[in-house]
Amino acid sequence: RREGENRLGPNLHKIVGRKAGAWPNYAYASAMKAADTVWDKATLDRFIANPDQVVPGHNMKPYGGIASVEDRAKIVAFLEASGGN
Repeated sequence: RREGENRLGPNLHKIVGRKAGAWPNYAYASAMKAADTVWDKATLDRFIANPDQVVPGHNMKPYGGIASVEDRAKIVAFLEASGGN
């Protein structure tokens, strides 16, 4: 999707370096808004693997995570390619 466009979830353009729950004009779960998390490669990898451990109450059900290290690495690389802050 294009920068600034939200759909089912918040826009992930330039997510690396952004505080969790901080994208404007998106109705985040209160747990995500309150999370003291800045998305870096390691945190994104942990969240993609098991979101409940990183931000309990994140409101992304039924997503439970991706076990494959390789798949997570590809996702994080894709997110990095969208630019950082």
